[in-house]
Amino acid sequence: MKKIIILLGITCVGISTVNAQESNTERKNDIMLSPIELIAAPLLNISYERLLSANSGVGINGMFYLGNSNNDDYGLTQISPYYRMYFGKKYAGGFFVEGFVPITSTKDSYYDYNFDPYSTVYTPPTYNEKTRTTIGIGVGFGGKWISRNNIIFEASVGIGRRFGNKSYYDDANITGKGMLGIGYRF
Repeated sequence: MKKIIILLGITCVGISTVNAQESNTERKNDIMLSPIELIAAPLLNISYERLLSANSGVGINGMFYLGNSNNDDYGLTQISPYYRMYFGKKYAGGFFVEGFVPITSTKDSYYDYNFDPYSTVYTPPTYNEKTRTTIGIGVGFGGKWISRNNIIFEASVGIGRRFGNKSYYDDANITGKGMLGIGYRF
């Protein structure tokens, strides 16, 4: 029985050593932050990507509005899973195109004015808030550059169409996503 356990242990160690030697040494994870939106507007734009191969990757981008919802008329949260195809010479770098699915939650606040032309009684306006969640589909393109010490830079833009309820403010259900960011590959 001891011989079988020792033989099984040696086999497991041998298999794991062979697998470790055959595995790719490329780093497979990118995390990125766009400081432009964080400085110019109270919007956190962060992204994570898992690299599948030298030419593709999947990830998720999140845009979170950090402003005071009591003073602003518009609150935004958008989560966008995406798939990218890379056309550069470096591992998952260079020019890319992507398809993404924006899941957007917005908060619209507005006043309803109730006017009755036959009444002399003044009715004050009522304040309303409405949260709507939409899902859509979009395309984008951009570029990613990797430095020697695994610092990455990205410039990308995308546009998408949202499906669902119309906003109180606009009839166009168009959304976008972009990144002018810096990050790290690990």
